[in-house]
Amino acid sequence: MSYQHLEYTERALIQTQLSLGIRPSLIAAGLGRSRSTIMRELHRNGWAPGLKKLLASGYLAPKAERRARRLRSSPPVGRRLQPGNALWMVVLDHLRQGLSPTQIKRTLARMPEPVRLSHETIYTSLYAMPRGELRSVVLDLLRHGHKARRSRSAKKDRRNLAIPNMTLIDQRPVEVAMRLIPGYWEGDLIIGKGNRSQVGTLVERTTLFVALVQLDNAKAATTAQAFTKILNRFESQKRRSMTYDQGTEMAHHETLTELTGVDVYFAHPHAPWERGISENTNGLIRQYLPRGTDLSAFSQDQLDEIAWKLNVRIRKSLGWKAPAELFLPEGTFDFVKYWSQFSSNLSPVALQP
Repeated sequence: MSYQHLEYTERALIQTQLSLGIRPSLIAAGLGRSRSTIMRELHRNGWAPGLKKLLASGYLAPKAERRARRLRSSPPVGRRLQPGNALWMVVLDHLRQGLSPTQIKRTLARMPEPVRLSHETIYTSLYAMPRGELRSVVLDLLRHGHKARRSRSAKKDRRNLAIPNMTLIDQRPVEVAMRLIPGYWEGDLIIGKGNRSQVGTLVERTTLFVALVQLDNAKAATTAQAFTKILNRFESQKRRSMTYDQGTEMAHHETLTELTGVDVYFAHPHAPWERGISENTNGLIRQYLPRGTDLSAFSQDQLDEIAWKLNVRIRKSLGWKAPAELFLPEGTFDFVKYWSQFSSNLSPVALQP
């Protein structure tokens, strides 16, 4: 059901029936309206209950109609988020950092001077911009992964059941599935232009902390050494196991285990849901490493910077906390201090509705 505002003919009937001494509840029934709708209309237009004469009652249909039209033509409160104002610039800064409107909403709410801003308000303001180059540039800051369905490009099947001494996911300890403590990772490769370049991806299952791995090629020996280097950045308690698909690049998994202490478990073929966190994270990474990109152009330092952008974003599944808050040692990452640098030009006055 949708609510319809009172029309002038209804207001005229209300005035007429009031002059005849008919009670508001009966007027409402006759018009097919809620009694509360009629009572609100009367009270906000000077009606005095208990008086039967028209002039004494205070309700006049033409006056009530003029008031309604005037209020309808202009919003009671100006929009807080408008192109060019301080809050708008803060939102753009956060979009440039890769945050979604929902993450911006939650991030601003955690600042020392909290900002109450709906993600729908952000979307509405962005899409309300007049068509032109500026609108196109601003909308490019949003994630458009599902803007339209596209056929997947041909992709080499990297699965090989001949990987020696595989331990399948069925034998993975139950604590991995429970995700109570950090240290259990999921790994994968994302492939670049023409299947000629690749980047390794790691995501910790409990905190969603991300690490990216620069790879010169997808050979098993190269992959084992590169993943070893990245995993050994973290203390031993936070590198307990890794779940991977059956790609041949992980054929030297025993070397990886020997060098890092990380037990490697393999998902079943054609079962991406068994590594759902990794699949979802790869979609986020593609915002920075789009399909069709030559991934060999990215250094490890550049990949670390991309991973950091993902790790400082708040996540709904983490109770609107950032992976860096939960994974790194306490006191290492100050959320408010980090994100305040993108709100420095927003004064308390600008936060007022």
